[in-house]
Amino acid sequence: MRVWNVGSILVILKCDLLQVVICGAVPSIRSVRLYSQCSHMYVNVFQNGTVMALSDGNDQPNLTISTRGVSLDLLIHSPVQDMYLCFNRSRLVGRRLTRFQAERQPTCLFKEEFVDGYNRYHLVKNKDRYIGFNRKGIQMRRGKSHIPDRQHKCFSFIKQAHDFDINRHNTMIAGDPPKWRPQRRQRPPSQNSIKTPCHLRHNHGRHQRRRNCEGT
Repeated sequence: MRVWNVGSILVILKCDLLQVVICGAVPSIRSVRLYSQCSHMYVNVFQNGTVMALSDGNDQPNLTISTRGVSLDLLIHSPVQDMYLCFNRSRLVGRRLTRFQAERQPTCLFKEEFVDGYNRYHLVKNKDRYIGFNRKGIQMRRGKSHIPDRQHKCFSFIKQAHDFDINRHNTMIAGDPPKWRPQRRQRPPSQNSIKTPCHLRHNHGRHQRRRNCEGT
């Protein structure tokens, strides 16, 4: 018992010193919306478990993405329906599972990729099985290798959090804007440098015309 107690204390100390990263006791959870690049709408889970990209975005962030342990595998959850997104044999569905159950389902664990400024999600155990929706918001049921390259954008999403800034996102995708050298602001001329206009002046005594200009 003494040895076991000492070992437990050492493990707890190790987790504390590494800020619970190695032990994976605290998952990272973030509320988001996934904006489909093909349907131009948001992913939503319906009460019967159907998953489509047909939400107009007026609702609040309706999904949570959380990590599992140090492997950074992802779980995608719908708090409204209390369902986890999982693949079955033919399509993506919402399943009512506990987090403990979802973490042990290979069809519910995803990896995130960042491609050309957009996020993509594929199964951990099958890199050809991506979450994707066509222009009508209906799921892409075939693997990526069976989809033409021109349709690969249908696997891409903009992951929007509450602090999402579309202008910052567009700037990042377009690349760094050219750094123009700011033009030097010209100072207004001083009073001394302003030349007063010359005008002709008649000298009636000598009947001569001369300029009445400053400095002359």
